[in-house]
Amino acid sequence: MLYLLFGTLVGVVLGINLAILYYRFLGSRGKVEQKLRAEIRELEKRLRQKDDYIARAIKSFKEEEKRRELAK
Repeated sequence: MLYLLFGTLVGVVLGINLAILYYRFLGSRGKVEQKLRAEIRELEKRLRQKDDYIARAIKSFKEEEKRRELAK
């Protein structure tokens, strides 16, 4: 009976230690991954905005060229 109690106690202590180690090393990856995914989303959004700005600039330039040709 004493061995059973001792084994259970050791198992609980080892289980708690493993849970803490798992949280520190593998649990933190999730937080880092979430942060990186948010940064990727922000960069993709900025890239889409940049593409829109470039498309608008090209369209505006073409319209200006047409106006200049009509004004001649």
